[in-house]
Amino acid sequence: MKLKTVYITALIFSIMIPSAFADTVSTEIDSTTYDIVYTGNNVVLKSATADLDFISLIFETEVSGSDGDVSITFQRDFFDAKLGYSDDDFFILSDGDEIQFAEVKTDESRTLSFSLSAGTEEIEIIGTILANNSFLIEQEQQAQDSAAQAQADVEAAAQAQADAEAAAQAQADAEAAAQAQAQADADAKNAEEEKLDKLMNACGDGTIYENGECVLSPMGKNASDMRTGPLIYSIVIGMSIGIVIMMILWGIGKKSHKVLSDDDS
Repeated sequence: MKLKTVYITALIFSIMIPSAFADTVSTEIDSTTYDIVYTGNNVVLKSATADLDFISLIFETEVSGSDGDVSITFQRDFFDAKLGYSDDDFFILSDGDEIQFAEVKTDESRTLSFSLSAGTEEIEIIGTILANNSFLIEQEQQAQDSAAQAQADVEAAAQAQADAEAAAQAQADAEAAAQAQAQADADAKNAEEEKLDKLMNACGDGTIYENGECVLSPMGKNASDMRTGPLIYSIVIGMSIGIVIMMILWGIGKKSHKVLSDDDS
């Protein structure tokens, strides 16, 4: 009889005193499913959704009866709140209102415990790192990218300046080379003209410098032709007269020989 009374009393107390239980709720991030362990007293976490834009987890809740309590454990490699290498505080909203919580930390996990009022439908827990996604890491990466872009822009501007200076120097060198070549050509032309002047002045009267030597000028040639013409004519006339005289003498001689021949006969 006493045993039965104790059993009934225990059953009544188990019904009257809210029971705490451990359970899990799952969420999927980038095609990977993560199980979140929690202990609820009059609280059930019906679902969990990740918001990667705000690095938060949103839980759909059901609070039975009066107020309830819940403790949620997050593995640090899944969900954490850090600034650099130091721990930061999580931020918890209950139906949009901030609530207070207690926390227990280890090197591997962080457990958040808090109370929820009856009728609470949603809680959101905000951190800084969620499944390798981090707003701070993104900010740091963006800062690194911005710094890298700024450095690239500086290097590009410096390279452009160096290219412009090199092009200007090359243009100046080309112009200087062209001027030097033009001066050299002018000097060579002047030297050649001076040389020709000296050679032409070195030729005697009636000669000119032509094809690398002194030759008679056209006027000198004409004068030479005029001086030798009468002499040639005189020689030709004299030879013609001589031939005529010889022919006459030969004819006279031949006639005299014929007369003598007739007389002897």
